[in-house]
Amino acid sequence: MQGIMEAENRGIVYMQLDGMGLLPVSVVEEKAGSLDFQAFFARYQKVKYDDLIFFTRQLQTIVKAGIPIISGLKALEEQTTNTRLKQIIGKIHQDIDRGIGFSDAIEKHKGVFPEMYISMVRAGEMGGLLEDVLEKLSGILEFQMKTKEMLKSAMRYPIMVLSGIIVAFFVIVTFVIPRFAVMFKASKVELPLPTKIMLFINTLVQSYGVYTFSAIAAIIVSLIFYIRTEKGKLVFDKYKLKVPIIGQIILKICMSRFAYMFENMVRAGVPVMRTLEIVARTVGNEYIAQKIIEIQGKIEKGKGISKPLKESKIFPPLVIHLVSTGEDTGSLEEMLREVSIHYDREVTYSINRLSAWIEPIMTIVLSAMILFLALAVMMPWWNMMSALRGG
Repeated sequence: MQGIMEAENRGIVYMQLDGMGLLPVSVVEEKAGSLDFQAFFARYQKVKYDDLIFFTRQLQTIVKAGIPIISGLKALEEQTTNTRLKQIIGKIHQDIDRGIGFSDAIEKHKGVFPEMYISMVRAGEMGGLLEDVLEKLSGILEFQMKTKEMLKSAMRYPIMVLSGIIVAFFVIVTFVIPRFAVMFKASKVELPLPTKIMLFINTLVQSYGVYTFSAIAAIIVSLIFYIRTEKGKLVFDKYKLKVPIIGQIILKICMSRFAYMFENMVRAGVPVMRTLEIVARTVGNEYIAQKIIEIQGKIEKGKGISKPLKESKIFPPLVIHLVSTGEDTGSLEEMLREVSIHYDREVTYSINRLSAWIEPIMTIVLSAMILFLALAVMMPWWNMMSALRGG
């Protein structure tokens, strides 16, 4: 066996290897300044959904077979082709070898393992249901990958159309309109509104282009930094839910995650208060997470579950009704499962409907933009021809 370990000195490496039951043949310190290009580029390699799903499926099979998780991770490390994930599995293996729990070990790599993944694994460890949790995680990741691909497919056409419109608009404003601007002004003919708008944009770009683009860039960068703050993320996630069509899809995805996680935590015997804490970190929307924390406080005061859900004014009536029914009949787990299945279907249906609506909407937008550009260029010519005939 050979590998790399991080430690302050050789003595600590010898102690760690001894604790692992290994007899070191030699321990060589890496030279200062040496650069492992493979390791360097691996840091920036993306771990795709496919890689994470494969890892989770394989790990679930290992746990189901009763193989020690350390041995399983070692085997997965050798089989994994993604260099970055391979290195991370090796580090997780080392951490578990030192006595760190599996969920705590993967928590060190939040760039690869989502908060939902870490929280569900931790809940599985607590409830002794790691095998079931890993199987459900695989299903969640596969559904998320499918949803993401559907959204990308739905947005690909409008992005291409908008890009084409922007390029055409830029070309006309920069190269076409300036050539006719002098002629239009010399003709002393009243210019139509579309042409005036284009001439104003041309003047703005020519005279203040640098300042305009600098201001736009500054605003975009400021917004990005603001969204990364705790308050900014809360505000951004709140307004995301208000975006027509897209907001409803996001809400349905969050409701599906809420119900799915809630059901599995309750089924695993995790206390409701701890369950809500985990669910809040996994819904994927900071604003809804904040509402769940508020619900947690109200449940502590003995208000039940359905009433605080209703008071939050974020959960749809269907969720409130089914949770209330589950509380009254003692079948909360079954009702939550129904909620999750329902919203999974709704997400798929909504994305398909969005795809169907996008094409006609973009056709209308494209037609309107082409008409505007054509009128801005052609109407002055018509006016000039009319003035000459009248003269």
